[in-house]
Amino acid sequence: MMRDVAQCAVIDGIAAVSGALPPSFPPVRIGDDLFWDGGILSNTPVEAIFDENPRKNFVIFAVDIWNPMGSEPQTMGQVANRQKELQYSSRAVAYIMRQKQIHRLRHIIAELCARLSDTERKSDAIREWSRYGCLTRMHVVRLLAPQLAGEDHTKDIDFSAAGIRARWNAGLENTRAILQQAPWLEDSDPIEGFILHEAHSGKMVSTR
Repeated sequence: MMRDVAQCAVIDGIAAVSGALPPSFPPVRIGDDLFWDGGILSNTPVEAIFDENPRKNFVIFAVDIWNPMGSEPQTMGQVANRQKELQYSSRAVAYIMRQKQIHRLRHIIAELCARLSDTERKSDAIREWSRYGCLTRMHVVRLLAPQLAGEDHTKDIDFSAAGIRARWNAGLENTRAILQQAPWLEDSDPIEGFILHEAHSGKMVSTR
């Protein structure tokens, strides 16, 4: 059976670090099962924090080396690069936006329950429904990696000293720039329980 290493670590309690990214590396065998790299399922598994219970206030930094934003490709190599970036970044975006909807509903439920009378809040049904509401807030800072000079669709298997150093320095510089801006400290709609801040090359792109 072919499964996902990251999924295995969550479901079976196995701590696994994998470089089993096809087609460059073979799968990892654990028991009778074969596992490919967790990035195939989710490169940024933020759901592990979103689903934590009891819920808490968080500022979450999600670093995405696969950037969905990019210019129109002009060569087949650029097409292959854009394909990988869209393929591996799309799931994170979809999950984040669904969480935004869920957290907004949790805030609405909490606000509606607060407007009920004391007698109504004591009923079994309302007590059960109110458990779905909360007023916690999550700020997700999504750092989209910049396109480095000479970088192409093979960057996920580029473990050269120069390649690693270039990505490390770019990420460090961009993260420091966003930390100085601290967008999570700005005022936001109180009904929103989940605020997404997207940054690219050390500059804020959007807050929603």
